[in-house]
Amino acid sequence: MEALVSVILVTYNTRELLARCLEALPAALEGVSYEVWVVDNGSTDDTLAWLQTHHPDVQILSNPGNRGFAAANNQAMARARGRYFLLLNTDTIPLPGALAALVHYLEEHPEIGMAGGGLLNPDGSPQGCAADFPTLWTELLLLTGPIGRWLLGSHFPFHPPAGSPGLVDWVSGACLLVRREVVEAIGGLDEGYFMYGEEVDWCWRARRAGWKVAIVPQARVIHLGSATARRMDGMRRRWLYAGKARFLRRARGPLVAALYRMAVWFTTFLKWLGMTLLGRREQAAAYAEAIRPEGWLRWARIFFTPVAGMLALLLFLSTIYTFPRWADWNQNSRLDLVLALVEQGTFRIDAFVENTGDYAVVGGHYYSDKAPGLAFAAVPVYILLHRGLVHPLAEPLARYLEESAAFRATLNPAGTGVSPWKVRFAIALVILSALVVALPSATIALWLHGLLRQRWGSHPVAWMIPLVYGLGTPAFAYANLFVAHQFVAALLMAAFALAWGIRQGLLGEGWVIPAGFLLAYAAISEYPAVLIAGGIACYIVGRGGDSIRPWARRAMGLAAGGLPPLLLAAWHNAMVFGSPFQLGYAYSALWREVHHQGFFSLRGPSLEALWGITFSPYRGLFFRSPFLLIGFVGLWRMLRDPEWRAEGWLATWAVLSFLAFNASSVMWDGGFAVGPRYLLPMVPFLALAAGFAVPAIARGRAGIGLMVLLGLWSLGMVILESLAGQQFPQDQRFPLVEYVWPRWRAGDIARNWGILLGLRGFSSLLPLGLLWGLGFWRFARPPRRSPAERIEPRVLEGRP
Repeated sequence: MEALVSVILVTYNTRELLARCLEALPAALEGVSYEVWVVDNGSTDDTLAWLQTHHPDVQILSNPGNRGFAAANNQAMARARGRYFLLLNTDTIPLPGALAALVHYLEEHPEIGMAGGGLLNPDGSPQGCAADFPTLWTELLLLTGPIGRWLLGSHFPFHPPAGSPGLVDWVSGACLLVRREVVEAIGGLDEGYFMYGEEVDWCWRARRAGWKVAIVPQARVIHLGSATARRMDGMRRRWLYAGKARFLRRARGPLVAALYRMAVWFTTFLKWLGMTLLGRREQAAAYAEAIRPEGWLRWARIFFTPVAGMLALLLFLSTIYTFPRWADWNQNSRLDLVLALVEQGTFRIDAFVENTGDYAVVGGHYYSDKAPGLAFAAVPVYILLHRGLVHPLAEPLARYLEESAAFRATLNPAGTGVSPWKVRFAIALVILSALVVALPSATIALWLHGLLRQRWGSHPVAWMIPLVYGLGTPAFAYANLFVAHQFVAALLMAAFALAWGIRQGLLGEGWVIPAGFLLAYAAISEYPAVLIAGGIACYIVGRGGDSIRPWARRAMGLAAGGLPPLLLAAWHNAMVFGSPFQLGYAYSALWREVHHQGFFSLRGPSLEALWGITFSPYRGLFFRSPFLLIGFVGLWRMLRDPEWRAEGWLATWAVLSFLAFNASSVMWDGGFAVGPRYLLPMVPFLALAAGFAVPAIARGRAGIGLMVLLGLWSLGMVILESLAGQQFPQDQRFPLVEYVWPRWRAGDIARNWGILLGLRGFSSLLPLGLLWGLGFWRFARPPRRSPAERIEPRVLEGRP
């Protein structure tokens, strides 16, 4: 028989309380068909093993960590089948027939969307469980303690006990019955509330949607929690105050919320001071914890972990081990603009233009034709370093390189050799590439690891995906080049991490402004990035709330953050090309015919180009990194998961929009390139999606074998092509055979720190191999797992 009621209990190290609650359910729901869902928020008291043994009929969801009351209940509601959802605290004991009475009341009153039970203290006395919506006045009185109860009665802020059902503003979430139609209409609990206040917000949204909320005193439930409510530790006070401030902001406006936060800080500071003077250290510490600045700390703990830091460090050291390619027009054009701005105070690159063909000609002068964002980002770094580091090192390093046989072996015999000017330019290129491109690129590992750890806990996929992304995709080849592809990928992923934190309620809405800045800066650094940036902007704004005001507020925040980069680019374009809306590509001297085909070389999708950037040996992404094909399975899984569906749509848009855009370009092959370099900004999103598929695929030996094969192929192909020779392949239709393998056979390895130290050919890569060996050994060690993570039967690991 189909369940009428889905009972949902969220537990965190409350096994004994959970046992008492489960034992009481059959009598409390007598005559009502029901199912039970238990969501474990990372308990370490063997709750899961106990449930499997003593309650095999219970549906279990297991999270690797404490996701909070709202998020855990939403997980269960997304999967439950009942017509009603009954949210029940584990520290409740429903009396016989109590919950059945609650269900019957809603069955008889279709206008009621939510109803709460009558809560009792352990001694049988009534407990506050229904109240009016908070106002600034009532919350200020609550902060004063007994003064509020003296003015408004002993039951304040709750309603006095009632003898019969009645309508109220909100009811306690300790025992709350809600119709499925209500959840489908207004959504689940707001996950921005970690604990406390989420039921107030939920009832408020239901009331605004036209539903009524009622209290049913006959549904008597003993609630043990209030016995300890008065002795709250610091974190519980913090969650309580944060929840109330969040609701006041939503219901009463940002000014009221700000005034409340100020009052909380002031009154809690006075309480801390009083407890300190009285020598009550425990109470003083609790008050200090309650007002200690937190803000982004919960978000930061997800992404900035020791393992994530080691991943980022490994990728950073791996990418800067080889030097940026010399005589690369793309890099030189951008670096010329940096040198011109810092050393000559002009946008004109007349003094440096001989080293590049990527230039625009306007009024008889030469300018970089590239999007200016990357060069502008490098200007402050070069200002700080050029006089104290770049110039003094040029002459002595030039003499050293002239005497180095290992370095001379990498030079073009027909070239002009080593000169102080070339070395000065190379030093600037190495430093700026490392600090402005390689370092941000390495941070992508932080975002990938954090999101996958949030999804899978300690599963190895959380470190495998960042490593395969960083070393087994063309990102490895471009992470230390002074071109914008990886710089833009890093900006977009950082903005996405901020956006995810905002949607999860871990970051306040003020963080929309820096997210807008990152998105706009990505767009002025590589113009096609506007496709993904627009998707992330929609992802941020798309969960603004149930009215137009939150949407508008977030949109205005994005606009405020994005305005400075856009004005900077507009100023550059106006000064150089005569209009804020003119781009350098319109004035490219050597590429004018190409850029004038279609719209800036865009002519609509081509099957030849699509094949070329996907599977062809020439530039195919999946020929080089077939591991990324798993990402398409991951996209499908993300779209099926209600908790990651929004992220799935965003990743799908990023991947498909960039594939379509680059398949429409006349210049899809990218000249000298390792793979389809123009696709790089979307690759982290495909790698993230792959992380959602790997655990499912690798459940058996065949799946593990497939993962290993695809991973080794991706690592081998990318590393071989990235390290071969002093330039990337250009026109070879099968670079692996026609360029890469001959370079390796000849010992022609990309210039690197080993060569600078006197090592030749393959031996110059020994330090890099040692670094990789240590890194893989560190990450491949089996992690220590909690008992909850070792249990597999009947347990869903967080989300399917």
